[in-house]
Amino acid sequence: MKITSVLIFAFTLFLSPMNSANAFIGKNKIAALSSEVNISKEDFISKTNAIEEVPLGNQSLAFKVRLPKNWIKQNQDATANLEANEILVQVATYLSPPRIERKSIFRVSVISLDSLITAEDWFISYMLEMGFSIEGMKVESPKLVQAQYTVFEDGEPYGVRAVISLSESKIVLAEYLVHQDMYAVERGEQVWAMSGFSLVNPSKKVEISTKNFNFVDIAKFDYPATWSLRAPDIIDITRMEASVVNTKSLSDAKGELRGRIDVSIIAKSQEFTLQDEINILSESLKTRGYKLGKFIETIPENDFNPLITTSRIDAYDVEGVSTKLIGYEFWVAALQSKGRYYLIRLTTMSRAENFRVWAENVETYKFLLRSLGPVSVSSEEEEQNQSE
Repeated sequence: MKITSVLIFAFTLFLSPMNSANAFIGKNKIAALSSEVNISKEDFISKTNAIEEVPLGNQSLAFKVRLPKNWIKQNQDATANLEANEILVQVATYLSPPRIERKSIFRVSVISLDSLITAEDWFISYMLEMGFSIEGMKVESPKLVQAQYTVFEDGEPYGVRAVISLSESKIVLAEYLVHQDMYAVERGEQVWAMSGFSLVNPSKKVEISTKNFNFVDIAKFDYPATWSLRAPDIIDITRMEASVVNTKSLSDAKGELRGRIDVSIIAKSQEFTLQDEINILSESLKTRGYKLGKFIETIPENDFNPLITTSRIDAYDVEGVSTKLIGYEFWVAALQSKGRYYLIRLTTMSRAENFRVWAENVETYKFLLRSLGPVSVSSEEEEQNQSE
């Protein structure tokens, strides 16, 4: 029996008809980023200088941008601590020259991360924390986002064009601020400047410290070092279990579970029945006081271990068995290789309950899924031979 058909049928036993749902802030309701300008690119280039800077001497933060010729660079603190997690540190600032109207500002700020998250989700969580509204956004990749929003500086409104980049374990937030009184005049320069902003040497490596776990010499997965592994001794290699738990700042969650990923690996040489797996899934939730609620969405993800042959990921709300429980989601991934089935479950605080925690848990889940699979082709072939 194919794993996809098993899981699809199994899920329908639990749930009502599937209706697609958005994140609580409605990601697909965020307006597309406008690139309308009132100045040609040639005119913009003629009025600007190309700038390249390496903030704090850190090559992973090096950037390039074009700014008006008469703008003035401000001195920065050369001893800024970029390792102070969760704090935005301003590392570069340029100002328009003195004038009657308030000055325009270009600034680059950096924040260090100790968890996995996409540039898009970090930016959305930042907007939520600051109480700002996103007026337009364009997601270039998981590591690059452009956006438009309004902030208040000294009680005055500024239109902001921003580029959010992910490099190494740092978010780089570049912003071009124009006071509302000058916005109609300078919008074109703002748009051209930020469309040309980029990091010179963005790092492509995994952003945080990670660990590897092996199911003996059969299968493996990676997970963040900030998560805690819970793996019972392996007695029977035909069915193996392991879990990783998000232990970051548990005090902030008032003792609640922030996130947990459970991995089950089942040999095809064993009898794999639909009812057995439904019972195991149901009981594992009940022991924690949960049950599956409404279907949220099917998650698109194709970047798996090359030895994984089929996959499906579905997300659901979670309900309480005996008491009203809100604020959790349950994700189920069903993967298959030639010799084994892989069932991977994520229990996480919901996007509506805590968007930042949800985003970190989801990105960790996807990271684990991308790394999960057989240790080698030979181990896979050996198990396949036993199942035939």
